[in-house]
Amino acid sequence: MDTPPEPFQELASLASGDGSIEQAKALTEALNAIPDLQKWLREQRQRVVRTLHERDGMSYTDMAPHLGVKPERVSGIARGHSRSPRKKAAEEG
Repeated sequence: MDTPPEPFQELASLASGDGSIEQAKALTEALNAIPDLQKWLREQRQRVVRTLHERDGMSYTDMAPHLGVKPERVSGIARGHSRSPRKKAAEEG
């Protein structure tokens, strides 16, 4: 894959150029930060879903087809529930 998926095209600059140790380091740092990025994205999605529901009165049923999930899942997103289990701090260390 020569170009990153659409939402991440700005990261393509990390892979451009002839290749250097600095580039390899930047790519490693980006890879290592993916869990933090996923957490941030989940938090932002939760905030937006809650805003749409509370401020605009949009139902979870109306949001579901746009997000490609069932209304129950949208409700879970709004509550901050994740489908995938995350490791607990005790398990990580």
